[in-house]
Formats: sequence, structure tokens, C-alpha cells
Amino acid sequence: MAVRVLSAALLLAGAAALAPSQTSRRGLMQQASHYAAAAAATIALPAFAEDEVLDIKPATTKMGGLLEKFADVNRGFRIMKPSTWNQFEGEAGAYDFRWVDVVSPVDAISVTTSSYGGAPTIQGLADVAKLGAKLSGSRGAIVASRARTSDGIVFYDYEFVSDDKMHELLSLCVHKGRLWQVSAKSPDRTWPKTSPLYRNAVGSFVPKL
Repeated sequence: MAVRVLSAALLLAGAAALAPSQTSRRGLMQQASHYAAAAAATIALPAFAEDEVLDIKPATTKMGGLLEKFADVNRGFRIMKPSTWNQFEGEAGAYDFRWVDVVSPVDAISVTTSSYGGAPTIQGLADVAKLGAKLSGSRGAIVASRARTSDGIVFYDYEFVSDDKMHELLSLCVHKGRLWQVSAKSPDRTWPKTSPLYRNAVGSFVPKL
């Protein structure tokens, strides 16, 4: 029952596509080189034993200026957000914050939260493998998964690939009566560029200031 409740809460409607802004050819080349140089800073998401919970500090790298600190005092969370992407706030039923690449608007990171009256941690819902199997029904095949503790909070991290080759990094946690999810998506063609950025952005999220 708890897994069904979580699944319903997480299956949120997608936001409408956003038109890209104009960007110079030189700017695009510089951005591409920044992504390539930052790949070494990537936080990997390996598969692991079901009962293992890794202790990992929140990511803090700015990836050469591609990421910057962001904090929302009202909702009480912090994250390293893409420094040049468009920011959108508060589309009811879809997300609380969303960052969209101005060049490739299919590439986006979103933060969503909702009230939750169940277990005090994500572990009370299901183990990471069972919850991942449930979520894969709507998100695609699981490429990797893990449980980790960051800043005293337990997170479940997943990487999915859908039938239409959409990649998604998804991180879930429960903290102080709220269910949080951070989702980062890209199609197959841009995944090599965005995945290092996504792993560090998602890994930097903490639902407290």
C-alpha cells in the first residue's frame, strides 16, 4: 500500500515544451568544452548490494562555472543549479522549481515536494530495489540504483532509460513530513553532455538549508 501511495505521488504531469533562446556559435562551442572538461567531476551512480547504504557528502563542485549555488528559504532546500539555464517556479501539480537548457529545452532538472504523513525516511516505504522496480513501470529500464546518506538524510538514487531513449536521474527522500524528488532528464542525443552536470546537480540536493 505504501508503495502505491508513493507511486501516485511521483507520477506528475510533464511541463510544456519551452522555446530555446538564441545562442551564438562561439557560445555553444565554449559551453561544449566546459562540459567536456567537467566530466571528471562526475559523481558516479553504480549498482550496489541491496542492503548497502553509502555515506556520501552532498556534491559542491561548480564544474568550472556550469553550476551555482541555489537555496529556497520558503521550501527549505538547497541545490547546485545550472548557471545559464532558464528557471521556472511553481507549476501546480508538476514541479516546485524547474531549470531548462536554453539551447536544448528537452534537457531539464526539476525539484518537486509534497506533504507526506508516512514513514520518517524513504526506507520506510520499501527497499531501494523494490521501489525502483515499481517506478520502472512508468519510467523505463533501471540502469543503476543505490541508497545513500547525505547530510544525515537517506536518499534513493536511480537512473532510468525509457523505450524512447529518454534518460532520467531520479533522487527521492523523505524529510520532516515531506516527500522530495529531484528529476533530471535528457534524450539519448544530449545525454553524454548533460550526464556529468546532472549527477553533480542531483547529488548536491539537500532538503534543508
